[in-house]
Amino acid sequence: MKISRRGFLKGSAAATAVLGSTTMSATELFSPVKKIPSASHFGAFYAYVQDGKIVDVEPQESDDRPGMMKALVDRNYSNSRVKYPYVRKTYLEGKADNKALRGNDEFVRVSWEKALDLVAGALKKTPRDQIYNGTTDGWAHPGLVNYCPTLAGRFFNIVKGGSVNSDGDYSVGAALRTNPTIVGDIEVYSLQTTHEQILANTQVYVMWGADLFKTNKIDFAVANRKNDAYYLKYKKSNIKFISIDPIKTQTAKMFDAECVHIRPNTDVALMLGMMHYLYVTKKYDQKFIEKYTDGFEQFVPYLLGKTDGIAKTPQWAEKITEVPVSKIKELADLFVSKRTFIAGNWALQRAHHGEQAQWGIITLASMIGQVGIPGGGFGFSMHYGGGGQAAAGKAGPGGFSQGRNRVEAIIPASRINEALLHPGKEINFTGEKIKLPKISLMYVAGANNVGHQQDMNELIEGIKRLDTLIVQDPWWTPTAKMADIVLPSTTTLERDDISLLSGSYSGDKIYAMRKVVDTPYEAKDDYEIYALLAKKFSEKHYKKFTEGKSVMEHIKSFYAQSDAAKTIPFEEFWEKGFIQYQIPKEAYKYVRHSSFREDPIKNPLKTESGKIQIFSKKFADYGYDDFKGHVTWFEPAEWLGSKEVDQYPLHLLSPHATYRKHSQLDNVWIAELYKIKGREPVRINPKDAKKYGISDGDLVEVYNARGTLLAGAVVTEDVREGVVAIEEGAWYSPENAAIKGSRGNSGNVNVLTSSRPTSEMSQSCSANTALVAIRKAKGEIVPNQAHLMPKVSNI
Repeated sequence: MKISRRGFLKGSAAATAVLGSTTMSATELFSPVKKIPSASHFGAFYAYVQDGKIVDVEPQESDDRPGMMKALVDRNYSNSRVKYPYVRKTYLEGKADNKALRGNDEFVRVSWEKALDLVAGALKKTPRDQIYNGTTDGWAHPGLVNYCPTLAGRFFNIVKGGSVNSDGDYSVGAALRTNPTIVGDIEVYSLQTTHEQILANTQVYVMWGADLFKTNKIDFAVANRKNDAYYLKYKKSNIKFISIDPIKTQTAKMFDAECVHIRPNTDVALMLGMMHYLYVTKKYDQKFIEKYTDGFEQFVPYLLGKTDGIAKTPQWAEKITEVPVSKIKELADLFVSKRTFIAGNWALQRAHHGEQAQWGIITLASMIGQVGIPGGGFGFSMHYGGGGQAAAGKAGPGGFSQGRNRVEAIIPASRINEALLHPGKEINFTGEKIKLPKISLMYVAGANNVGHQQDMNELIEGIKRLDTLIVQDPWWTPTAKMADIVLPSTTTLERDDISLLSGSYSGDKIYAMRKVVDTPYEAKDDYEIYALLAKKFSEKHYKKFTEGKSVMEHIKSFYAQSDAAKTIPFEEFWEKGFIQYQIPKEAYKYVRHSSFREDPIKNPLKTESGKIQIFSKKFADYGYDDFKGHVTWFEPAEWLGSKEVDQYPLHLLSPHATYRKHSQLDNVWIAELYKIKGREPVRINPKDAKKYGISDGDLVEVYNARGTLLAGAVVTEDVREGVVAIEEGAWYSPENAAIKGSRGNSGNVNVLTSSRPTSEMSQSCSANTALVAIRKAKGEIVPNQAHLMPKVSNI
């Protein structure tokens, strides 16, 4: 598919300005072009600015790949920008039936003074234990001054004494609640064994659902993409790559990996089948189990079927996973005979009973016996934030303190639907009972909740019960369109800031996130918006929030807390745009859990026994039906082995987006590279496409009992038969948001996903457990309005 002319022009304007062109006017030709350093989640860049407008961006010297950052120019000037403060018309008028019109109402432009008065008024009248801080993630901006989660927490704690917050996150909620007890660390965000150690020692590299290349294009901090150079080395190495995944990923293709196309949500059964085979053949590492693990003897009876009457044999696993017995044994033999590294992903634990997935990998790796030795063991973050890069080990810039939150009530991250629809409901949560609070007001800054939450129609029904929804964002996201009050914030390119240590694992750079252009609208920095709101409460609150400092004074103060300040003055750092730390040679030798392996007595894990918990009494004592004291196979509520396949015969997966960062960049020209007739693609196997009369490029309806969406068919062998894949992050756009269950017109996959929790243990997201059906689209096809502004008017 060709890049649009509009996109091409936006990407080449600076070069034209510099080189000259007969198609440009003399004024344009000789107008100076400024080159300004800055940074984003997509990477560090130089912005070229001419006559106060960005005309191009290019990577800084420290990042030679532009990636998706080229789309930042288009996004800054997108027609979907929130240019002024707005209030929903019937909310402003105070009409009794205004809640029902959320998402299907006109917006009225108001002054900043009016908007801030309305926000402050709503906050003042709402008890703090009924205010939900919906700023659930920090992917909007990697700067420390305008980092929305910290600003939101700081603001609410200062002016209200707190608010209801989320517990955990959508990405790794199940792992966060289980891994610390199993192996003494959350693992998913922890430093990984370095690429150097893997290249030198690993013989078999297992990508269990991990798509290293795709998901390392971005970073929670500033992406550095140094992993790309390592991937080229991997490709040329003698390492055998194996991909266990229903989808043939970009990385599997790059590494010519052997692909094991497992049934979705059956990975734990495959692990157990391997473990049973290793145990009965005595090929597992008995010495490692005895010295470094605890509770294996409590696990074995389950493995052999003595506790439930079902031996977890390879034959049993084959029936569930559709991986042949011969392949299960072959893989198990390979893993124990060769130096094997298992790179687990996060999507496995975003499924029904997702807590079992990483526990299963840890248990299997323990039986293989290579944990803590160079090139062996496991890692759960090789696909994220430059995982595998050696760490500089330097102190980064400081940041704001949030202060104390006096509200004890929490909502597990993915339980917001339940809280809105069933306030007061008691649920089990990691060994305790908690009561879901009543939420009257929800405040969202730099997040797109009506997009990343599962069961979209259920969420919208819950949102309509709020008294007030406030959204602070640069764009008319689906969440903003559902709001009562919308405050326009600046983009990353329109504010000064300083970055976190970048990338997330190497931590070898700090970036000056310099303001590139003034906003052409009335947008304000997130920091300024919260400061002005604090002033609406009192001058005392304002002074406490700002500490009497300007934005630049905060930036200098944060920089002064870093190791960089000891060697380079702030002014030099700010002018250059970044500082790079030297990574110690010793850091390239890092092997995860090596100190524990060397001496488990001197370097115990932070677990019940100081060892890896194959069995946990703490977990067993919770007494849950859907979570036990050891890794367990639980049949998912929806999978290709359940009776629901008669009605919904396809398993829906929702991988991370290839050309977006979650929902970011869905509203720019880059979407023209992959959208099908303006809709999100759905990948389908040729055999399934033939069965349902679908051809490549057809507009189709994907549906189940939760909803229906429109998507463009991509017929490909890359997905196994019985599976369809729709990437997460497309902006939600129903044909009519006022109609419950309306057809999602843009392909947002969460119209179809379930809000069912993983289990009572972590109450986490189970987005990858969903069955659907597919058919050619029928009826009236309404144009996709996901990226259009809502109807607005002036007072």
